[in-house]
Amino acid sequence: MTAPLHDAESALDFAQDELADVFGNIAAFWGFTKTQGRIYGLLFLCEAPMSHGDIQRRLSISAGSTSMTLSSLVQWGVLRRDGRLYVAETDMWKVITGVFRRRERDQIDTAIVRVDRIAAALSSLETPSKASAFALTRVRQLSEFFSLGRRFIDAFISRGPVRDLLTNIAARAATFGTRTTTSATLEPDAPLGH
Repeated sequence: MTAPLHDAESALDFAQDELADVFGNIAAFWGFTKTQGRIYGLLFLCEAPMSHGDIQRRLSISAGSTSMTLSSLVQWGVLRRDGRLYVAETDMWKVITGVFRRRERDQIDTAIVRVDRIAAALSSLETPSKASAFALTRVRQLSEFFSLGRRFIDAFISRGPVRDLLTNIAARAATFGTRTTTSATLEPDAPLGH
């Protein structure tokens, strides 16, 4: 139980410190730095934009860390600059989808390109072995799964209908180890959820 706070300034300081810590923990969990989350949490509860120096002093972090972190948060679209001041993006949907668009989508796109390259190499064998045929089947299943993942992220980002797509992804994941053929049951341009 928190001790009662007797003035508005103490209450606000407490709220900012707590939210900075909450966002710091969330950021660390998702692979970002705790400092990124702490700065975002602080600015989220600030009515007025804050300067680099004010953020540094308020969170007791170095000038270099503050600069690098502010720069990264602006690049991620989590903060906006207002001259020499910083403001938090408060539309949580925009924050989350921006991260998904820039980080998760890029990772999946890269994985798809690389897995397709593996499939092409295995497909080009003039005399495939039993092991290479097995590997090709698995790689094609993986490519199909990654493509579904990309469509899920695209649906999530666009606020599209994701329930049917999630069901489809879960069903595919459940059958990943049991399928032995390479038949694709989902066309690349099929509507979401079908």
